[in-house]
Amino acid sequence: MKTLTKKYPVAKNQTARSMGSGDLEVLATPALVAMMENCAKCLVAEELSAGQTTVGFKMDLKHLAPSAIGAEIKIEAEITDVDDQKLSFSINAYDQAALIGIASHQRVIVETATFLKKLK
Repeated sequence: MKTLTKKYPVAKNQTARSMGSGDLEVLATPALVAMMENCAKCLVAEELSAGQTTVGFKMDLKHLAPSAIGAEIKIEAEITDVDDQKLSFSINAYDQAALIGIASHQRVIVETATFLKKLK
């Protein structure tokens, strides 16, 4: 199936301490989730019509190892299944040293205008 690899540097505002998810100056799990979601979103963006986007629906993540500020995180996303409007992904994250995270992720294709009307 279709795959995409993207690289993301770890910034100070992405640490567990800065994000409030922990006490240490290491890549925060919420920041890793955002990197993974971004890569998956970018993987399918070209396939969507102008009025569509995808939204995250489910994430099952194992954050396996810490990464320091300044580390380069490589995210590899692969589409594993397409079921109507639901897309499934397998995602791996690496820093320069090792595999740091693995996830399964689902996104749903939505019509942007219709989706935003739900806010009212």
